Amino acid sequence: MAGSSRQKISLLFHRTRLKSRYIFSILVGLALGFLLSLASVPLMSICDSSLSILSETFSSSSDFHILNGSFSLRDKFDPFRILNRQARSVADITLVDYGSKDYEPKIHPLQAVPIKPTYNSNITTTTTTRSPPVPKISRPRYIADELGIREKVLVAVLTETNHLNTFALFLNQTLQDHVNRVLFFIDDVVQDFPKGMQVVAIHDKRTYLKPFYVLKYLTEKLIKTYDWFVLVPDNTYIRGFKLNEFLSHISISQDLYMGLSFDDVHAVYCYFGSGIILSGTVLRKIYDELDWCTKNAYSQDLTDNIGRCVLKTAKLPCTNTASNNQFHAYVDYRFEFDTSIHKLAKSDTFNQSLTVHPINDMETMLKLQNYFNEVEINEMTEEILKYEKTIESLSCYAPEGCGNIPWPVGVPPPFKPPTRFDVLRWDYFNESHMYLKTDSDVINVLKQNDYEDIHEVIDHSVQEFQKKYGTDLKFKHLQNGYRQFDPTRGTHYILDLILTDKNKNELVKRAELMRPLGLVEIVPMPFVTEKVKLFLILPVHSNEQSVAIRFLRHANKTLFEHEVCDGFELLLTHIATTKQEYSHTQQWFETLRSEINLILETRPKLIITYHTILLPSTSIPHYSHPIYLLDFFQTKLRMNSLIFITNPYVDIDSDFSSRCRLNVIENTQCFFPIAFYQYHPQIIARTHRLIDNSTIDLHKFNGWFNSYAYDQIGLYMSDYFTLKKLILYHNISLSTSNLHDLFTQLTDIHILRAPDQSLRVHYQPIHCDSTLQSNAIEYNRCLMQREKGLASRSQLAMIVIDDEQTKNKK
Repeated sequence: MAGSSRQKISLLFHRTRLKSRYIFSILVGLALGFLLSLASVPLMSICDSSLSILSETFSSSSDFHILNGSFSLRDKFDPFRILNRQARSVADITLVDYGSKDYEPKIHPLQAVPIKPTYNSNITTTTTTRSPPVPKISRPRYIADELGIREKVLVAVLTETNHLNTFALFLNQTLQDHVNRVLFFIDDVVQDFPKGMQVVAIHDKRTYLKPFYVLKYLTEKLIKTYDWFVLVPDNTYIRGFKLNEFLSHISISQDLYMGLSFDDVHAVYCYFGSGIILSGTVLRKIYDELDWCTKNAYSQDLTDNIGRCVLKTAKLPCTNTASNNQFHAYVDYRFEFDTSIHKLAKSDTFNQSLTVHPINDMETMLKLQNYFNEVEINEMTEEILKYEKTIESLSCYAPEGCGNIPWPVGVPPPFKPPTRFDVLRWDYFNESHMYLKTDSDVINVLKQNDYEDIHEVIDHSVQEFQKKYGTDLKFKHLQNGYRQFDPTRGTHYILDLILTDKNKNELVKRAELMRPLGLVEIVPMPFVTEKVKLFLILPVHSNEQSVAIRFLRHANKTLFEHEVCDGFELLLTHIATTKQEYSHTQQWFETLRSEINLILETRPKLIITYHTILLPSTSIPHYSHPIYLLDFFQTKLRMNSLIFITNPYVDIDSDFSSRCRLNVIENTQCFFPIAFYQYHPQIIARTHRLIDNSTIDLHKFNGWFNSYAYDQIGLYMSDYFTLKKLILYHNISLSTSNLHDLFTQLTDIHILRAPDQSLRVHYQPIHCDSTLQSNAIEYNRCLMQREKGLASRSQLAMIVIDDEQTKNKK
């Protein structure tokens, strides 16, 4: 009994010990699970304020060290160290719903990670949170430079001075519409060469070194602008359209030394006479070892010198094939067009040639140009017919079905107006006049371009009728003609033609034609900005002090208020007509200085300078004053200075200066605005009750836009400097023309001339002197200004009627 009870007690004790082990295991598992859940909080990116507080409590309680040695409990193991890691903190990482429509990606700047202090008594460390300096990124001005976009091809022609007006001029005219740029290299400096050509002078008479000067110039100046460089002599005919098309199918990612193999198909040098095509990468390799090329150029043959240089620097032999496209050229020193062309026209190789060499006279050049133009037209016609058949065959698979494609094939369908206000207009015409071209015109004589357009369409229609019905049909006259311009497809014509047959019978045939829109080109425009400094030249005569004060007071309210100190300067210029006035110019300025000092009190940063010029009124007409003013300021202003010349009678609004900066483009465009000129104040007051004459309202009864005056001038000093050289070269007298006519006659600079409501000129009497104004055109302009500048015809008629009524009453 006792033994059994003892056995039961031991068994109970054993079970109790097992239960305690289970409980202890469970508690340890819960503790570990709790700790692991806290450790995974930053990784799961769950923000919980209670957990963060708890982590602080644990971290503070566990932060103990044994200072009498190097041992640290945290160094050995710290289960809460994960909670304090800077790189993956809870505050730095948040969950983002990428499916939300309001989500926008953001880039956060990098921050320096603070360095934790080490617990070593011998080492002192500092912590910092300062972010590293962000490098400033300088971007290029144009996106094409940043993306590395380059032009396709540049053609470098080696020519001579006596060929500039013959072979070089022909190549420039035939290539400039197909390649991006054409440069002509000569061995002498010339000033007189055809307009539109770009000529580069090489100051070295050694002919065998000339190609290396060309390669050096192309590498240093233009290698970043073009993909392909073509070297060719001036006695080689080049098919510009075919060359551009050929290079468009070649990858620019390869080193290329292409041309016609010299003497033999297995030769390693490309023949210079037929043209050499170099890629930019090869050109750069040549430039790196250009000294070796010049030292080893011992041959007088340019083909040998260039080929040896390319073979040494780029390790490339001549090739005539790239990207499955073959370079074709025709070389025959006995070539005669009249005797050889009939046989060569049957050769596909000759018709695919990019160059023909050599050409000994200009007549052969012109004949080759006409021949290859016909070849290219025939090729295009065949391609168009092939594409039309393809479109017609594929139209059956379209939703509209077979035969429902718009006419002509390949042209977009006609424009469908959404409302009645968008209906396209039809113009009715005959062989000499256009009817109802605008809402205000009934009939107009055909202009030159309209006349040529209509008669070209008529001739083409007659030719097509003769092809279909025989050559016996003769054109008699046009019965009806209709023309409509559709901006989506081109110009549409409908013609009713009266034709006669061999029996003199009249037939009426209707023809419908379409002139499709051609290739749309982007016209490059020069870059202009409103931040250019404007120099306003204000010439004032001795008797115009009060007028100048009125100008300054008005400009102080409008123009000076919106101009910054470094973007505007007023050049107040006294026009002295006699030496006595010139000697008393300082006294003359006193009255204006007092007014200017009042302005400078409120605008201290405004820049106003004083100048004096002597212009005798007995020898220099009024319309020549701007030329003498620019001559006077030529030494005082820089070449890139923007200048606007006006007169003290004008009221300038604040927005005009910005418009002047945008309308004047250096080396491209000058600005001659048409100002609004006031009528005689007494006539305005008599007819329309003018009360205040200090301001000018823009109304037809108050004034007119004077298109006969050219005294408002905006230009760059560099453009005038170019004009002055041409004036001296042609030996033109300055008193015979105004500045506008000189720019029009001698330069290619555009003239922008349009009414500007921001320029309003007060009335002043106009005096016309036939003896002083030797130019008949200027004298007639003066008479027209004096006649039309007095008042409108209706106002003058009202005055005449009032005067007659007054006389009748008396």
